[in-house]
Amino acid sequence: MNKILTVILSLLFIAPTWAQDNTWRKSPELDALIVELKQHYASDDLFAIDKRSMTQVDNLSFFIQYIDKPDTPEYKLLKAYLWGVQQTHIDSNYQQIQTNVVPWFCPKGGPLPAFSRNADNPTQFIENLIWETLEIDIQRRPNNLPKGKGMFKPMSGLIRYGLQIKYPCYDKVPQAHRVGSWAY
Repeated sequence: MNKILTVILSLLFIAPTWAQDNTWRKSPELDALIVELKQHYASDDLFAIDKRSMTQVDNLSFFIQYIDKPDTPEYKLLKAYLWGVQQTHIDSNYQQIQTNVVPWFCPKGGPLPAFSRNADNPTQFIENLIWETLEIDIQRRPNNLPKGKGMFKPMSGLIRYGLQIKYPCYDKVPQAHRVGSWAY
């Protein structure tokens, strides 16, 4: 009886860690960058091509503008896009491992975990990857995004870069395998 009671009590103390929110904890630098980008996106000084980029779901500007606006149609579109991208990368990585093809990103312990559409936030993995990648880019190139075309980057490149640096297959990513103009 004492053993059962001990197990139940220990589970009660562990349960809060299971239920913790897994949302990425943004650094003050990333929070400041987001504020700066949102102000820039709201300015009247944008070129027509930048305004067009801001309406495309696969653009960093779209993500920054709508990821925190759950009551908008753009948010729903963004979440659908993120779910599709997340599932594509998870399925592709799994298939590469199953067929003995060397993947271009290598999660420790095998393929990336699958996520249920019924989870509280089924796109949490890819959202956290985006935030973490932006954090790393801020450290490596502090002035990249606030100035120039970096603030209108396609999400696909950012996500591929994030997967490569979070789950590297090599000590140093070969030049031929690198994504765009990201800092390795």
